Amino acid sequence: MEHSGHIPVLEAQVAGFALPERGEVFADVTFGLGGHTRAILTSFPTVRRVIAIDRDLDILHRSERDLPDPRITRVHGRAIELPDILGELGLSGLDGILADLGVSSPQLDEAERGFSFTRDGPLDMRMDRSSGGPTAADLVNTAREDELSRIFHEYGEERHSRRIASAISRRRETRPFATTRDLAVFIEGVAPNRGGIGIHPATRVFQALRIAVNDELRELEQFLPSALSLLNPGGHLSVISFHSLEDRIVKTFFAAQQKGCTCPPKFPVCVCGNKPTLEILTRKPVTADEAEMAANPRSRSAKLRVARRLGKDEAGS
Repeated sequence: MEHSGHIPVLEAQVAGFALPERGEVFADVTFGLGGHTRAILTSFPTVRRVIAIDRDLDILHRSERDLPDPRITRVHGRAIELPDILGELGLSGLDGILADLGVSSPQLDEAERGFSFTRDGPLDMRMDRSSGGPTAADLVNTAREDELSRIFHEYGEERHSRRIASAISRRRETRPFATTRDLAVFIEGVAPNRGGIGIHPATRVFQALRIAVNDELRELEQFLPSALSLLNPGGHLSVISFHSLEDRIVKTFFAAQQKGCTCPPKFPVCVCGNKPTLEILTRKPVTADEAEMAANPRSRSAKLRVARRLGKDEAGS
């Protein structure tokens, strides 16, 4: 199902997992244009309220035209602000929470947002331009060379991070980077030939800059435990990730919460007293099938993991 040129990834799978039977209150903390929520409302007619959060104010306003449903309460904010948002709305718990960690198609398609190197625009990459925070250009042109190398290596898993950071540091002394095309073409000229691998040499650097500018990994690490604490017993937490760094954080958190006990493996019995707080519903991450990948290439890297909040009578949560 396509809406305004944007195709939500794993739409049917998300709708199937999003809520327990007869779930009523749901939060989509990366609402975008509301494609996933539209599918969820169709699958779960019992839903009476949706808290739609997005840090991109422009897209949130556009969604009002695409999905004018009175059950939806739109809030400009970040996923990690969910506890405060619920408090302001007088809500204490949720039956389902969805976080889609990808960049939306409108953000990628609009050159002035600076997310894509295939469209020339200002080197911005802020998901919330109203925040006034530093842009990707600020980072590229002012960060120390060793810090740039760390960002490229840690957030982009770029093997040639030092080489690229060094070249950027030398170039910016005479001509700062201002546009996406300028940076992408420059990286293409200094990065080693990848031997026919089908990704642009700037792909990992752009991913790393986007993660750094928006502080995405730290926010994900903070979001997961707070989201779990806000779920009603039996409530579902669904997370869609698009690269291994995000997926590893989600997988590790889910596994630890399902295990509960934090005692060293050598201990013969549990002495910590920690109980499991969730049950993993997706033994392996849910991925797109061939048909979806053909229709929506962005879905190729998407992974959906879902867990259910345990009740006190199940595991003493």
